[in-house]
Amino acid sequence: MEKDSEQPFATSASGISQTDLPIPIDAVPDPLVVFDAEGIIRGANRLLTQLLGYNDSALIGQPVETLYPDADRAAHRSVRQTFLSRASDPMPTMHREVFARRRNGTLIPIELSMMLVPTAVGVMFTASMRDSSRHVEIEKALTEAADEADAANVAKSRFLGTMSHELRTPLNAIIGFSEMIQHETLGPLPHEKYADYVRTIGVSARHLLDLINELIDLSLIEDNSLRLKLEPSDIKEILEECRSVIEPKAHSQSLKLRLLLPTGQTAYPVDPQRLRQVVLNLLSNAIKFTDTGGTITLALSKDATGMKVQVSDTGTGIAPAVLENIFELYVRSETDRNVTAGGLGIGLHVSKRLTEAMGGNITITSTLGEGTTVTLAFPPSTAIPANER
Repeated sequence: MEKDSEQPFATSASGISQTDLPIPIDAVPDPLVVFDAEGIIRGANRLLTQLLGYNDSALIGQPVETLYPDADRAAHRSVRQTFLSRASDPMPTMHREVFARRRNGTLIPIELSMMLVPTAVGVMFTASMRDSSRHVEIEKALTEAADEADAANVAKSRFLGTMSHELRTPLNAIIGFSEMIQHETLGPLPHEKYADYVRTIGVSARHLLDLINELIDLSLIEDNSLRLKLEPSDIKEILEECRSVIEPKAHSQSLKLRLLLPTGQTAYPVDPQRLRQVVLNLLSNAIKFTDTGGTITLALSKDATGMKVQVSDTGTGIAPAVLENIFELYVRSETDRNVTAGGLGIGLHVSKRLTEAMGGNITITSTLGEGTTVTLAFPPSTAIPANER
């Protein structure tokens, strides 16, 4: 059996002494080999012999290409010649990720740093070889984890989409038949209490349908499958429609609903259905968190900076700590009203993504106990987003 030399760096006739180098070779914290202009190994520190399975005496006098795979040896010689041709330059250093060859023939990935060093016995090269196999393993594990996470997200989105569609079909039937019963389409109800019951059924079913629609939109957004149909639209008309839809709900809670519109044309390239969805979601939130007798204002303004749609309320407001992350998924305003207000914490996230997909942005300002203002801002002219669309 071969036995490692007691000296980690050879001092025989075919090697050079550590004193001939600018620094002691064993002071280098990485595996290091020293070779001459002809590519003959003149020394190696113990870290390198341990990494590659040699003892230092076996390496002295061998071609440095022995430490590299056969396919890389010609390239290594070429690099050495390039260094020699630029020997007068200020000591350049080459950094590469390559493979090194162990004594048993196996290959390991290394980070190679090679430089030319003038010594007392002539020009020498030093090449440090840092084992990067652990880095490669970590990178591979991270890549696999990211792929698994992506696959899980896709599976989750598909599941939500499928589940939501399966639930939405019977809900539409429940809503439709409850309306027929409520309107006594086929005849009067046998008891007055039934009218209250069927009204509750309809309201509950619509609420559940709204939640399911949010889940469908979320799955489309997370799966990058959201498609918009941008077209020049009359924003005033859209807001008037939103006011008409939400007004009965506001009045049922004794809330004042104001609509402020500018004069002149307010055409803008949006997806009318999606903008209506965003505005109705904001108005519904305002109603949830505004006490009886409060005021909700829906306003449209237009100037040189673009067009703004604002929904303001005189409600409970949002705590600063919650406001910082209000657009994140599943974040809800932490107030005593949360127990009865309902919602999954998805609506604002979806509204933000939809607004951005239409070329705008959404911001919120709020003061606890005073109210909240949500602003949709659209620039004067917007390029059609990439997913149009």
